[in-house]
Amino acid sequence: MGFSPYEQHLRSGRENHVGLVAEVTDSKGFAEAVRGLGGKLASADIKGLQVFQRKIEGAELAVVYFAYPGDRNYLEAAAAFTEATSDVDWSKLVKAHPRAREGEVWMQMEWINFIRGVETERQATKSLMIGTSLRPEREFEYRTLHQTVWPGVVDAFSRTNGRNLSIFLIEFDGRLLKFLYTEYVGEDAAKDEAAAQADPVNQRWWKLTDACQKPFSDVKEGNWAELDRLR
Repeated sequence: MGFSPYEQHLRSGRENHVGLVAEVTDSKGFAEAVRGLGGKLASADIKGLQVFQRKIEGAELAVVYFAYPGDRNYLEAAAAFTEATSDVDWSKLVKAHPRAREGEVWMQMEWINFIRGVETERQATKSLMIGTSLRPEREFEYRTLHQTVWPGVVDAFSRTNGRNLSIFLIEFDGRLLKFLYTEYVGEDAAKDEAAAQADPVNQRWWKLTDACQKPFSDVKEGNWAELDRLR
């Protein structure tokens, strides 16, 4: 029996990408703690740490993103982050997800899609995290689409200078929330975005994926909302 693309990646030893989530209870203290995170991250092999925050359906959610070595247990990434930031008492700043491990506040989200892109060693000129929700009745369809991402979608992402696209999924308060992290390595974002929007493969793909999504209630246009970057 063959392995899924996800399991093949985990078995490959290549770098993994991690998304953690928790509900913020002290926004000011949380922001200060995030800015002060220091050198223990490197010793825990946590690279490229970024932290985002947004109010979603009444809850202030924090999303932590980082890259994690492929030769370490991917499912221990949340514990590794907690240990590397042990000088911070997260329990005073965030409320744990109900399914977080005992004694932990951070819940590791499902990593359901990854597109590496090109220029993997080049410094990113921009990174962002966006979010939306998934219609429960379309979950199977959405997951199936991302198990079989069209080659043309991957090619268009690479041609328009995209890199390290990850999609994370988590159940929160009865909703299926979806977060997408991506990096841009080009010099003309407006030109590349226009090319991505005009690509006919992308247009057909988005018609399918958009039908599976439901924007947050405060989003007035489109399906996605950008999260604020704290670090």
